[in-house]
Amino acid sequence: MIDLLSPGGALDRAIPYYEDRAEQRAMSAAVARALEDGRPLIVEAGTGTGKTLAYLIPALQSGKRVVVSTGTRALQDQIARHDLPLLRTILQRPFAAVVLKGVGNYVCRRKLAEAATRGIDVSALVDWSEHTETGDRAEVEWLAEGAPVWTDVTTTPDARIGPRCPYFERCFITQARRAADKAELILVNHHLYFADRALRAAYPGARVLPEHDAVIFDEAHQLEDVATEHFGARISTHKLGVLVRDAHLALSRMPLWTGRAADDTIHAVERAGLALFSHVRGALVGPNGDDRVPLPEGLFDHPDRQTAWFKLDTALEELARAAEAESEPPPDEEPSDDAGARASLTSLARRARELRDDLATIAEQRHKSHVYWGEAKPGHTALTAAPIEVAELVRRHITTSGPVPIFTSATLAAAGDFSYQRTRLGLDDAEELLVPSPFDYARQAMLYVPRDLPLPAEDGYAAAAAARTLELLAITQGRAFLLFTSHRALREAAARLKNLPYPTLVQGDAPRATLVDRFRATPNAVLLGTGSFWEGVDVPGDALSLVVIDKLPFAPHTDPLVAARMRVRAEANEDPFQTLQLPAAALALKQGFGRLIRRRDDRGIVAILDGRVVTKTYGRTFLDTLPAGLPRTSALEQVKRWWSC
Repeated sequence: MIDLLSPGGALDRAIPYYEDRAEQRAMSAAVARALEDGRPLIVEAGTGTGKTLAYLIPALQSGKRVVVSTGTRALQDQIARHDLPLLRTILQRPFAAVVLKGVGNYVCRRKLAEAATRGIDVSALVDWSEHTETGDRAEVEWLAEGAPVWTDVTTTPDARIGPRCPYFERCFITQARRAADKAELILVNHHLYFADRALRAAYPGARVLPEHDAVIFDEAHQLEDVATEHFGARISTHKLGVLVRDAHLALSRMPLWTGRAADDTIHAVERAGLALFSHVRGALVGPNGDDRVPLPEGLFDHPDRQTAWFKLDTALEELARAAEAESEPPPDEEPSDDAGARASLTSLARRARELRDDLATIAEQRHKSHVYWGEAKPGHTALTAAPIEVAELVRRHITTSGPVPIFTSATLAAAGDFSYQRTRLGLDDAEELLVPSPFDYARQAMLYVPRDLPLPAEDGYAAAAAARTLELLAITQGRAFLLFTSHRALREAAARLKNLPYPTLVQGDAPRATLVDRFRATPNAVLLGTGSFWEGVDVPGDALSLVVIDKLPFAPHTDPLVAARMRVRAEANEDPFQTLQLPAAALALKQGFGRLIRRRDDRGIVAILDGRVVTKTYGRTFLDTLPAGLPRTSALEQVKRWWSC
């Protein structure tokens, strides 16, 4: 294995741009040992390590069935399109590898046929579905991201009806899962992996993924958020609307229970849901316009809200009973449209009852280990219950459930210490390895932290930061990412910088992938983004020479989940800032910094317009989390000299 990655080895012979990476070989050896010994492993692999090949080669040589779980579908597709063909050349043997995505990524033949009968123009999708081998949304590049028609032609995990569907044998999901059952390597994303774990926990014997010997989590820094989502409860106007839509479709196809009785039952659910969300919206407006607002205890003790809750609970139960009654098949029924409709009704009944249970969990706030919040946006209302801590859940469902877990990312250690991730994910017994980046940051990058700007909480900061950003952009002639810690800051900066002399791209104007493609293709472009643009965006070369970060990315302490986790740390006699907020922010900053240097010949500037990184004692944690040897200055003139030399 080491020989494959060494100078003169198979990788060297297979690619023209080979670079000797001792760090890659060290990681690969550690992964091989973990797979052989059956011991959990946590690995931080700095940017440029080549971590994907470092874990894929030992995985394929281990003789075990291995699941690779990525944080994004983009990395999933990258591995499938680029790394797997390369591996077949390197290993010089065939192996079975399958990409498996959530059901919403595949066109559903049953939903496609239903959409056509409802008069929706799906002719182009019908034509594509007859020629595609995978049915994967990623192939439909001509369909805009978020196009409503895709929702009409896909299903959900709850709405799948299995072997009783008349399209079951031709189903793209069925075919993908059967291929996965025979594969050595299965590529999934974190959401699908945790959906499988949650399904196994709720329904013993049920599963989405085949049994496997090991799981490698790439982009493992995202796991806490994904686990929090999958082991919680959530109801929303969207989720209720999908249930109502599917109920109309399923019940309208049944010969016995039609007409007014069906309509009355479904409309009762719809009316009760709208009434409930109408009554709770007023309690979901935060003092600062926050996206997530804690649900007060006793929220549903209010007579109007309690009545609305009980009416929706009753309506959902009546829908479930009606669907069950209609789902009973005649003896020895062969697969047919009626059989598929009956299976849809069985699924519908289960979904209605699960929604009832989730509503009761949220309304009663029965789990003291959970935090409860709501969100109210135009056209959308949601109520959520989520576990405050997921370490025990991850320990129970991941680290001690059978498959050997390996966790890797470019950002797992804060100031060289894995304690934060170990605590958050319950990785007490995992071996650890920190592999530094092979890049020469002392030569390739400059960190600029001005001391003469107001602090972010002070008056005048936004205007001063925008003015300094203009000066920085003049140095590199654009070619920059401007990263913000909130949508509000992004909007304000976009307004102040709207007359830039460079092509300007702003998050929200187009899908994320489209914006990144435009940035790569447009000379001297400037992209303004937040959230997802801090990670998973790879722009090597001269297109990106400057990254400007508006302030240190501390999670807002007013967020209900953050506040609850801080309270738990305080109750354990720990400092919530030191054990939670600071390491999380340091790792987030490291993600943003990582957008800049992607190759050994890259060169550029990172500017952090928040003086706290050098004036506050805790700033040392941020600096120690960034790459070693990184030169730093607070003088703009020195930045100019460095760039010009």
